[in-house]
Amino acid sequence: MTQAFPNSVIFDAAPTLEALKKLPVETKSRLLLARLSKIGAHDTSALNKHNLMMAADPYQMAHGYDPVENHPVRQHLLGAPWTRLVNEGYLADYGGQGFFTVTNEGREFLEPDSSPASSSNPTASATVPAPARIPARTPGVPRALLSYSWDSEEHKNWVLGLAERLQGESGVEILLDQWYLMPGDDRLHFMEQGVSQSDFVMVVCTPGYAQRADGRQGGVGYESMVITGKLADHILVNKFIPVLRDGSWTTSLPKYLKSRLGVDLSGNDYSDAQYELLLRVLHGELLQPPRVGPKPVFSSGTPSATSKVSPLGASPAKRSVLGPANKRPTAIVNAMYEKKGVNVPRESAFIRFWDQDGGQYSFENSRDEEHLGSKREAYDRFQRFQTDLIEAGYTRMQFGSNSDPLFSSL
Repeated sequence: MTQAFPNSVIFDAAPTLEALKKLPVETKSRLLLARLSKIGAHDTSALNKHNLMMAADPYQMAHGYDPVENHPVRQHLLGAPWTRLVNEGYLADYGGQGFFTVTNEGREFLEPDSSPASSSNPTASATVPAPARIPARTPGVPRALLSYSWDSEEHKNWVLGLAERLQGESGVEILLDQWYLMPGDDRLHFMEQGVSQSDFVMVVCTPGYAQRADGRQGGVGYESMVITGKLADHILVNKFIPVLRDGSWTTSLPKYLKSRLGVDLSGNDYSDAQYELLLRVLHGELLQPPRVGPKPVFSSGTPSATSKVSPLGASPAKRSVLGPANKRPTAIVNAMYEKKGVNVPRESAFIRFWDQDGGQYSFENSRDEEHLGSKREAYDRFQRFQTDLIEAGYTRMQFGSNSDPLFSSL
């Protein structure tokens, strides 16, 4: 069996797992399909995920790779590239038993271009899209990807209008396919890069989006797999924000977002309050709860008609190290914590960058603690505060950070 399959062009195109992961999904899918077509021509029962993942790689799907990478390479290829081939109709399981066949459309997909370039390079083809053009980031500005389904031209225009308002009026850099994808570009590569390189992903939820996402259909289905993978890695991170456009929270949210709080921008004239809530999340400027006041003074006996309880919050005002809240820089790190129980207040913490005296960082929290100093001091104080809360039974419900690797690791 091992002599039936000559060297794989997959290894020739990407000789390591790291190099394979960097290829556009369109290219990986084409390379995988070419290999599966060759394997299936010799053994019609081979195109089954279980068989292809058997020990020792008997069908040599990952031929040429280091033995340590052989199994991970096969896992990677049988993930998103395999799913894309199924969604596009290039692989089909006609019997419903998990045994697939390369379809006529799949064979047409593999037809080489007649140009000299493609004849000398078996992986080249005029139909391979160009990589997505992701623009460079604007320093200090939050970036968000808009994920949506092309339900109708009206819906596409609504999404475009939201993107224009967010970027043109509200200081948020938006990645939108209508702006950055040209004919011939790889839309799925744009999705992968957009999810990875954005601070937030706003999922515009409609019944159509939920149906495609849950059914893993088309581009929305593939994008849902990318988002689901990121959610598994960062389950407590508030990177993925449901934005209700049509339908209800029950009918329009895909399964992987059911537990997430979102903003309601449904209706032609959506709520300004909900839009402001969205902006607060994107800019890390969440509403701040009032300071917890002192415990009331209780008398030891029955209160008399003239006895009074000290009003909450009546402690002497404390002089702030950082000045008025509305004069402080935008938070570059923010987090919110909750604990189950009756009347248990939420806790929050923030880190801000102050462009003064060579650049300083501040730490502050809902317990009225404030500190201005070095970057490392802000990080350490944030981490200690968070650790104390988690040990006390709190759960981190929201978290936002800029692209700084140190703060992103919190």
